[in-house]
Amino acid sequence: MSNNPVLTRRLPFQLPDFAAATPADYRAAFEEGMSGQLTALAALRDDPAPATVENVLGAWEDAGSALLRAANAFFAVYASNSTPEIEAIEEEMAPRLAEHEDAIYLDKGLFARLQQLRGRADAGEVALDEQDEYALDETLRAFRRAGVALDDAGQSRLRELNRRLAELSSAFERLNREARNAGAVAVAESELGGLSDEEREALKTDDGYRIELVNTTQQPLAAKLTDAGLRRRLLAASTTRALGGEFDTRATLLEAARARAERAALLGYANHAEIVAEAGCAKTTDAIFEMLVPLAQAALAKAREEAAELGARYAELNPGAEFTAADWAFVESIVRRERFAFDEADLAEYLQVDRVLGAVYAAAEELYGLTFHPREDLIGHAPGTQSYEVHDADGSVVGLFVMDFWARPTKQGGAWMSNLVDQSTRDGALPVVTNNCNYSPTTTAITWDEVITMFHEFGHALHGLLADSRYASRSGANTPRDFVEFPSQVNEHWSWTPGRVLPAEWVERLTAASTFGQGYATAETEISSLLDLVWHTTPLAELPESVDDVEAFERAALERFGLVEPLVPPRYRSQYFAHIWGGGYASSYYGYAWAKVMDADAVAWFDEQDGPVREAGEHFRRTLLAPGGSVDPMETYRRFRGRDPQLQPLLDRLGLSL
Repeated sequence: MSNNPVLTRRLPFQLPDFAAATPADYRAAFEEGMSGQLTALAALRDDPAPATVENVLGAWEDAGSALLRAANAFFAVYASNSTPEIEAIEEEMAPRLAEHEDAIYLDKGLFARLQQLRGRADAGEVALDEQDEYALDETLRAFRRAGVALDDAGQSRLRELNRRLAELSSAFERLNREARNAGAVAVAESELGGLSDEEREALKTDDGYRIELVNTTQQPLAAKLTDAGLRRRLLAASTTRALGGEFDTRATLLEAARARAERAALLGYANHAEIVAEAGCAKTTDAIFEMLVPLAQAALAKAREEAAELGARYAELNPGAEFTAADWAFVESIVRRERFAFDEADLAEYLQVDRVLGAVYAAAEELYGLTFHPREDLIGHAPGTQSYEVHDADGSVVGLFVMDFWARPTKQGGAWMSNLVDQSTRDGALPVVTNNCNYSPTTTAITWDEVITMFHEFGHALHGLLADSRYASRSGANTPRDFVEFPSQVNEHWSWTPGRVLPAEWVERLTAASTFGQGYATAETEISSLLDLVWHTTPLAELPESVDDVEAFERAALERFGLVEPLVPPRYRSQYFAHIWGGGYASSYYGYAWAKVMDADAVAWFDEQDGPVREAGEHFRRTLLAPGGSVDPMETYRRFRGRDPQLQPLLDRLGLSL
């Protein structure tokens, strides 16, 4: 057993010893994990014994366990509580991890050993169950996609590209973070009309007031700010960040796009998106475009109807003033209050952070029989985390849940889930799962959108906590990108249960308002999804070479589908689209929409059930959550639903028509 506090398994739940770990320990854990894995895989490759499940698939899994633990722990800290030392380790390790992966997946002898098992299974000499079969076939496919069939020259170039892409991803993350911070807008107190005293206080600095930018194009505070000039400055700061200056990301993203295109061609694919689609549920880029384009166009048509209504109301309130994208959220909030007779501020007493978390837990108990018990003795991956031991209905321990609510300067924006320990029936590991948000430490109440986000991220957490897989690398949320968001989106549904978070009368009002503004909300997201796909389906020869051409390329991409609308900018513009240049979602941002189709179809199934909610929840848990990525995800959906997902429930939910 390793003495490294990052790799130790001596703490409850095999939790890394975050309190004792230093940056040097994280670096050493990576070193130990990588060297140990290569040594173990060499032994697997050279084993003269006939290939079996245990000496191939089992040995494969064991070989990577230390590196998986190191990566889980390090990247949790990197995302939630980074420091210059931690950032330096990430920039050092990103290319080395890419090289390490190449050393594995370009090893022809290792590939041959896996093929031996495949051959023995096909000959009836070895029995594979469903999880073994899927793990073996997916691993073989990963080798092929990685370039194992290339000659030496091809593999050499591939290694260069992979290393460079890892470097570019780290560079983009750093530049984008710095551009976001540098883009913050200094304001005078007189400009803060519409904000509460608490909100004003949260913006206060030593020399005035400052509004920090969030990841998305539209900035949340714009919905409340009465000063139109400030709203426009805020949107301008958002959309022009990372365009020029010290933190310009365009050269980085261009090089990444071009490197991905070259790599795809080297591997025998038409483009990078084809590689990603093949590894996901969609299987082809045609299937993605066939789903996404009509959805985006229908949403934009609805958004234009919304724009006419909002523009008219804005003109009444501000005679002679131009209605712009910067005003959309502000006037929408006014119309929402007028039409549905409520102000979200009225919900504050119900939306206290701890109260909402209690509601999240209550839903999990009602659906799955889970209860949550504080473990104040266990230290998480960042200051201020809260740890909860999770029990099943029979009292048995399911795993550990670690909640990190609070924003800090060292934390990346947004909300996310991650695993600290992956569940495995093979080695007996129980899951340790985190949820991470970015609430201000001065916050008492969160917004309704943030409530939905908390339920969403907890859906990811449930996917990890309720995993029942043999292999850690395939348990829980270790699924394709276009599937992983589905269970989390289903969990959002339970925030709408009357009495869960809000009294029935408020739920009725919010439900009545739920399709209001959905044209805009859906359009901005799916426009970004198509922007991602165009970047990653464009051949190398047609990609821009100059930073000055990035914006023109973006506009042309959207014009191709009739999706250019000044009032509805993309949720992310190219230069700050962190999902695709720094976050691993290249060609995968469509996955949110793909998952929404399954989500709406699944929720329709729940609504159709006449029996107890617990019974329905148990079916969802058993057929879909528990398998995780250990079997074909679309097969798990069919076992849950009895058929493939259908689009109509999503259109009905959004109030859209094709």
